[in-house]
Amino acid sequence: MRTLFCLFFFVLLGADDVLKEEEPFFEFEIISDESGLLDSYRAYIKSPVCEKDKCYEIEIIMQWDLMGRFMAYDTLTGRGLTKLDHIPFTDQDYQKLEKLLKDPNSPIGSYKKEELIHDTRKSEIDGFTGATVREINDIVVGGGVYSCYTLWHLANRKFTDSITKMTMGSLDEKLLKKLVNQKDRAIDYFMIHNLHPSDFLNYRDEVLEMITPNGGYFVKTAIEKMPNAIFKDSIAQSYFAKHLSSFNYFSQVALLKKLNAVPLIPSLKKALILQKEERNSLKNNLIQNLIP
Repeated sequence: MRTLFCLFFFVLLGADDVLKEEEPFFEFEIISDESGLLDSYRAYIKSPVCEKDKCYEIEIIMQWDLMGRFMAYDTLTGRGLTKLDHIPFTDQDYQKLEKLLKDPNSPIGSYKKEELIHDTRKSEIDGFTGATVREINDIVVGGGVYSCYTLWHLANRKFTDSITKMTMGSLDEKLLKKLVNQKDRAIDYFMIHNLHPSDFLNYRDEVLEMITPNGGYFVKTAIEKMPNAIFKDSIAQSYFAKHLSSFNYFSQVALLKKLNAVPLIPSLKKALILQKEERNSLKNNLIQNLIP
């Protein structure tokens, strides 16, 4: 059974957040799994949506994973979303909105709110009529472009930094092990870039486990991010001795550079000798420097 804890993020939000003029009211909950470990975040949000000459209010519940990636939303009973002239969203509109909110790279994020609608012609009745910019016309709900814009920013920009700060502030061995076990490369990259240097040794086994299922560029990045101290560790050296042959050329070169002036255990020396080549290469020269 999941447990809920009320959490307010007001103090965590920076001065450069999106939608400054129209700050929403929000209450966050931490959702824990059955083991009591942090699992996700959920928020009740009440936000104004302002057009050129009027504002109206929307209420919604949103949920994110531990990396601040949007997961889902829900409306409150009797407080469904509406379009122009207070026309309720249809089931198809809600499906379209969900697809939009789950795309953190949506082109809607590159527009300012005042750029969403192009004035097309003057009308004697309402002054101006407008058309949604072509690039986003097919991804937003017709008559609900401002709602879609506001909700997309709430889902993908407003709280992301605060959520990731909260996750890192709660990090311990159990939580890191849970994140590693998800086998999610985006999480692995996030952890490698955000772990404190001392954490690499404190959570050595979890860090090495992140490398195992990830080939290519991630291995190189992880090795380059690791502090020098971890390469002096005999267990870490044993791991590299075992997996060296499975690393690509660039990852091997990154490792060899890190091993410079580090006392090597016998198994790692043996693995390096097996990687020697006849051709004159950077990799070969680095190995020669380590094992003359």
